[in-house]
Amino acid sequence: MEGALMIAEFQALILAAVIEGPVAYLLIRWTGWSCRGAVHAGLAAIVATGVTHPQVWEGVLWAYRHYPVWPSALVAEALVVLVEAALMSWMIGLAPRQALALSLLTNTASFLAGLVVLR
Repeated sequence: MEGALMIAEFQALILAAVIEGPVAYLLIRWTGWSCRGAVHAGLAAIVATGVTHPQVWEGVLWAYRHYPVWPSALVAEALVVLVEAALMSWMIGLAPRQALALSLLTNTASFLAGLVVLR
């Protein structure tokens, strides 16, 4: 079971990175927000995902054993949005409000994609 969980975690990480990087790139291109640029934003989203994903994965696995799934998932996603917003704001020089919006949109996209994959 341990091996299967590691594979699932890796697949989820890759899926999140493949979605969040391009979404961040496109959002910065579309909005024209002042920062280090769309390419940097895409890369920052991927790095932020790589930083938060392992901790969230472990935290959610624990939470699912003790609490209902949906509240656990939503609390975890809220924490991820906040942490990744702070990281992206710092990495690409984006205003905190804009970084929060960027993080919310990128994470919403990957969360929804994850739900589709799970179906």
